[in-house]
Amino acid sequence: MGGRKVGKTSVMNTILNLKQELQRNKKCVLREREVDKRKVILIDTPGWWPYASVKETPKPVRQEIKSSVTMCTSGPHAVLLVLQSGVAFSKAYGRSVKEHMELLGRNVWKYCIVVFTRGDWMGTPTIEEHIESEGEALQRLINKCGNRYHILNNMEQDDGKQVRELIEKVEMMAKGNTELLTLKEAEEETDSGRGSNWSVQERGSLNLVPPEIDNNDKIMEWLQNSDNVINYRLSEDSEDISGDVTQS
Repeated sequence: MGGRKVGKTSVMNTILNLKQELQRNKKCVLREREVDKRKVILIDTPGWWPYASVKETPKPVRQEIKSSVTMCTSGPHAVLLVLQSGVAFSKAYGRSVKEHMELLGRNVWKYCIVVFTRGDWMGTPTIEEHIESEGEALQRLINKCGNRYHILNNMEQDDGKQVRELIEKVEMMAKGNTELLTLKEAEEETDSGRGSNWSVQERGSLNLVPPEIDNNDKIMEWLQNSDNVINYRLSEDSEDISGDVTQS
């Protein structure tokens, strides 16, 4: 899971050692392959807009994200939250991540591993230094995920070490969970507004609707207009990503 253009499909291709054209999907895409003698199934979900609240994400996209869990027979072992290195992780962006992740239920965090893409764009020698330099918002997110994170350099041609290490982290996390992730606790909290702790005034104007999601030119024009996103950032000092999630 992750926002738009963070590299979710690249992560899938790297883990499964696939070479396929990158494209924006409105539907979940399931791929499976044997990786180091393990059968690995990955589901690529549609992304959401940076800074957008879950209510501003089209309902079909929200439904697709939720359906990703049911595409696994018994439920997934892990949710990989993909973030792009080199992009500032503000509190406003953190709120957007929190709301969309909790489409899978408020217990999603104990199944979550943060995966940073484009490690060569990080700008710091280590991922730990990157997390520290980004500040409190990202640190709170990492903590919410049980301090589980990994970095993938999608352009790197190696012997598969970075993928093996990621799968080992998934296995270690799965051993600590007594059951697989299901939607039994998700209900409709985020759709009804009960899953969010931020008012319209705190998030910014709901009239700031992003342009049509399939028009890249309009996307860039909208994001480059500071007036469109300023209201999302005005409230950063008053709220953080911690919310009221209880981690098991």
